[in-house]
Amino acid sequence: MKKLYVSQSLIDVESRQELLDQAEIPCTIKNQRSAMLGGEVPFVEVFPELWVLQDEDFEKAQTLLKDWEEAQPLETTGWTCASCGEVHQKEFTTCWKCNQERT
Repeated sequence: MKKLYVSQSLIDVESRQELLDQAEIPCTIKNQRSAMLGGEVPFVEVFPELWVLQDEDFEKAQTLLKDWEEAQPLETTGWTCASCGEVHQKEFTTCWKCNQERT
């Protein structure tokens, strides 16, 4: 078992755990509920940690997280209706002018 990731944020750790779960890499979170100990033990000792259960999966997990962290979010701007040519903001999925769905 090897430690893969540590963060102050449990949400960050859980997001990465979900990614590993989808890749069928067995993992666990340590210190998931340790925030309650704040003040009683040094805070860095209670940060949530993501651990890979099988050592042979560690490199694959590292690569997967690295690729995921470096991936740029898909940024789209507006879109133009293929039917009538009306320009819309990215949030809209249907043309207000002709009711054509965004392709």
